Amino acid sequence: MRHILWFIVHYAFFLAIPNFGASISLFLFLLIEIVTVFLKKNRFSLIHFYFLGLLISVLANIQLIYDFNFGDGVAAYPYAIPEFFPIAALVFAIGNQAICIGYQSIMTWKIPKVDFSVKLSEKNLKRVFYIGLIFSFKNYWIFFELPGSFQTIIEVIPIICIFILGKYAGKFNIKTLYNLAIILTVSVGFNAFLFSYLRMEIILPILVFLLSYFIGSNSLKSFFSLKFVPVIVLIVTFLSFFSLFGDQRSQLSVGFDRISQFFVGASNEALFDIDQEEKLSPFERSSNIAQVSSIIGLTYDNGYYNGLASAPLAAALVPRVFWPEKPVIALGVWFALEIDAASETEDWYNNSINMTIPGNLFLDFGWPGLIIGCFFIGVFIKLLWDSTNFYGSKFNILGTFLGVYLLFTGFLGIGADLQILITYLAIYIVLLILSLILKRSNENTVYRSNVERK
Repeated sequence: MRHILWFIVHYAFFLAIPNFGASISLFLFLLIEIVTVFLKKNRFSLIHFYFLGLLISVLANIQLIYDFNFGDGVAAYPYAIPEFFPIAALVFAIGNQAICIGYQSIMTWKIPKVDFSVKLSEKNLKRVFYIGLIFSFKNYWIFFELPGSFQTIIEVIPIICIFILGKYAGKFNIKTLYNLAIILTVSVGFNAFLFSYLRMEIILPILVFLLSYFIGSNSLKSFFSLKFVPVIVLIVTFLSFFSLFGDQRSQLSVGFDRISQFFVGASNEALFDIDQEEKLSPFERSSNIAQVSSIIGLTYDNGYYNGLASAPLAAALVPRVFWPEKPVIALGVWFALEIDAASETEDWYNNSINMTIPGNLFLDFGWPGLIIGCFFIGVFIKLLWDSTNFYGSKFNILGTFLGVYLLFTGFLGIGADLQILITYLAIYIVLLILSLILKRSNENTVYRSNVERK
């Protein structure tokens, strides 16, 4: 019932304060939900980490709306349509409210759990560290790309290892685990600096470590201790070169040569004509009101797309291992082309813009599709979260893998569009099959051992 009331509140704020109303009401809803969890001392679930990331995006949206209405606008968002900001904010608020309803609905549906547990011991945790360290430098020994979700799993292994070490460092307050987690965080971030194009991949290890330590300790007090000084140094270091790296990244090679090239570029910073989008801070880049306003513009000009925007996802359901020549599914590129914010280059396109899940559904199916679709997305991610048994007492390696992937993608906004749902499903299926194989193998090993004893 309270969620229905919030629908009314969002609409009332939309009418009362057109420019900021729905963003303010969504901010209030998110703040109340998060504070309530803290006051009740409940564990944070997937939806609460989604709310935390969403809170940042909503604040960035409010700032962007202010800049366009009372300032000179933001040059990095030429596709923004300020006159549609009010309805865009309402679409975003209603969609996310529906996701919350679906997630928190009383459903008896269950899906098989991803469960392969091992003994929680110092030896196994050190193995986690070594595995993470090896895969953090995978660019030096993996010279091929696996199909689809298999490559995604390989890519996130170091992040999962950081989370496991950080979680148990916070839970048991073990200095050795904390140090190993910091070492692995620095290694993964450094490797991302050497090889990645996206700046988010550089800061992501730090965010995951903070997230894991908070979950393990279930307290914010530990973040104010001296041992977190190295983490603060890492964050300040990243923020200090955020814009400059964004400007230079297209001109930098990969590997250790990138270090010298970057510092040469830094010493000649004045020579660079920094792209307007690269001037945005991480906070400003978390806004999404500009692209949702463009979606509203498309529906005004062309009507609802009736599934056309999401049609390529039908091909995504076919695993690439069975269709090696399957074309790249890039809804963000399609959207950027549709709003004239991208152009074709020699090998691909020069831009990709996230529609957001509410925006994607609204573009295709209007208000009914927005509410119904977001509701079932909430149900879907809750089923996936429950399948991880994330807070169980066992050291569930594969369940933790899926859970961590859901957490950090949830904090970052549950993907750029509906395409993330295909990725979620594929990773779940791969990990479920792997858990069944490993459990069967373990059972056979135990059986043979018992036979040999007899």
